Amino acid sequence: MANAIELPNPYTPMAFLPPALAGQFEASRYLYAATLGVSAYVWDIGLNLGNDYALLFKHRIRFPTVVYFLSR
Repeated sequence: MANAIELPNPYTPMAFLPPALAGQFEASRYLYAATLGVSAYVWDIGLNLGNDYALLFKHRIRFPTVVYFLSR
């Protein structure tokens, strides 16, 4: 069995890529995920800006309102 070629685990992500290419691919995936996350956060803020303004300035500020704004 000295000539047997050991195959990488096919269930491991990017097992068949060279390490340098796999690292670049992972970095690009992280960049895409971060960009999508920031875009979704900005979109959410933009959609709820009017409601947040009304909640903050047109209604009484109570404990749930403070918790809501601290969580945002």
